[in-house]
Amino acid sequence: MKSKKVFVAGTFDNFHVGHQFFLWSASNFGEKLIVIVARDETVKSLKIREARNNENIRKSRLEKEFANYKNVKIRLGNLNGNFLETLREENPDILYLGFDQYFDEKKCSETFPNLKIVRAKKYFPEIFKSSKF
Repeated sequence: MKSKKVFVAGTFDNFHVGHQFFLWSASNFGEKLIVIVARDETVKSLKIREARNNENIRKSRLEKEFANYKNVKIRLGNLNGNFLETLREENPDILYLGFDQYFDEKKCSETFPNLKIVRAKKYFPEIFKSSKF
């Protein structure tokens, strides 16, 4: 049986319990978790503001969180911000999206017809949402 790779991507600014729940939930869908941390320029273009912490701090925080897990890969997104290119490089079986994460699922399904796309469930968004911190 082929090992399932689960792919997640996000800013992961001010890492909190909601992020932990999201990543734990994603990990339940496969044996390997690939976490893409958004580049500073990507954050600025998507959120129309800068991240509170730079990309290296955000990546380092996740690396500390998962230091004892050999089945978790954490990396920065591509410098050019091309998300589909990053997906192609990692070749996951499952794309796990945040409950409120903006993403063109139709375009992705057309580009990667064998990729399963799953949306996360909400986890107390009135408390654990990065914009609240």
